[in-house]
Amino acid sequence: MYQRFFSDYIFPRYKPEIHRPLSVYREHLSLSTEQLLAVQEQKLRSLLRHAYQKVPYYSRQWQNLGLEPNDLHDVSSLQLLPALEKSHIVENFNEITASDMLDDCYVKATGGSTGDPFRFRVSYRSDEARQAIMWRGYGWLGAGLGCHSLYLWGADVGEVAIKQKVKNALYHKLYNRKMLNSFKMEASNLKEYVDKINRYKPTALISYVNPLVVLAKEILAKGYKIYSPGRILTGAEPLYEFQREIIEQAFSCKVFNTYGCREFMLIAAECEMQKGMHINVDHLVVETVDENDKPVRGVPGDLLITDLSNYGMPFIRYRNGDRAILSDRQCECGNPLPLLEKVEGRKLDCIKTTSGKTIPGEIFPHLLKEVHGIDRFQLVQDSFTSIDLLIVANDSFTEQDKSFISTEIGKYTQGELVINFVFVDHIALTPSGKRRVTICNV
Repeated sequence: MYQRFFSDYIFPRYKPEIHRPLSVYREHLSLSTEQLLAVQEQKLRSLLRHAYQKVPYYSRQWQNLGLEPNDLHDVSSLQLLPALEKSHIVENFNEITASDMLDDCYVKATGGSTGDPFRFRVSYRSDEARQAIMWRGYGWLGAGLGCHSLYLWGADVGEVAIKQKVKNALYHKLYNRKMLNSFKMEASNLKEYVDKINRYKPTALISYVNPLVVLAKEILAKGYKIYSPGRILTGAEPLYEFQREIIEQAFSCKVFNTYGCREFMLIAAECEMQKGMHINVDHLVVETVDENDKPVRGVPGDLLITDLSNYGMPFIRYRNGDRAILSDRQCECGNPLPLLEKVEGRKLDCIKTTSGKTIPGEIFPHLLKEVHGIDRFQLVQDSFTSIDLLIVANDSFTEQDKSFISTEIGKYTQGELVINFVFVDHIALTPSGKRRVTICNV
């Protein structure tokens, strides 16, 4: 009852600036895919005209390419433009900001998977739109506005003033959700997290992937009784199928994957069919390209994303560092949003060999999940001739495990890389509280 009361009465009055676009985005789900793509194209033309007229970086770039706004009239014509890299934003921070919108933006920052701080501007209207998109996606997964939810998520770092703590508590209470700080999760306090979930009894649980996997393994290993929420949503990190299976076994409910990044928030989300993720094409343009930045579909490619609402600092064909597969399938659920078949993880997570071969980072979780003597691991590559395998081992790790790992990884590296086993007590999280499976520094 509270969920409906909050969604229909409180939220429209408390956050009308988000409720208005949310209502529009919800109505879009009654359109056909073709109609949605027409909405996308109209928004894109408007954004490109604005960028040419108001953003010095794009004006200069497109003039040097001999392009005018009329030449960029649809999604396919975006291929005339080069990709936007993080380095371009860092080096042209003010010139890539709309000249008339400095006061209508705020600065966001992310440590990124590499730990290098990255700052960018977001217009306030864009922030409202991306929150609306998030609530739409969470809504079709049964975790929408006012849902009795528990978030196992990152929290503020540093000392938080008492006044701010009280304000945060009231804010979350209003939204009918509880926050558990995943950054403070340790082997010694996992039972406390189990107890808090059992006391709160959430209808939906939203979490980073890796903390939830750690908690699920503990529940299964210790035989803890855990309250089963109606559903679990994961985000912020890749979700591998074996991880989904562990979580579903521990919590006795379905796990739904979502995909996003700090620059755009929610990019795509699964539906009840769980056969790909629906892309928010009425809010973003999502492309996949090969190593020559030529468009590809049905095979892995680098993601290029255009934000259709951030007029303050337009992200046009922004390479976010992830790889994915775009699908031409239509989902049976009736949602008209096109599908992202699969997100393969970060391009930087690929291990490289001297012969030019690249090994996707997702191979290693699937391989090493078979080694029960490993509690946690990370691969680090600092040269083309070797990789360091950092391992947090338990008492059951054996020499046979080392031999198995060397043999299996060798099948992919074909003897081009020496494997250095490095046993450690702890593997650090990234500054954003996530865990990287592989780190390639070459």
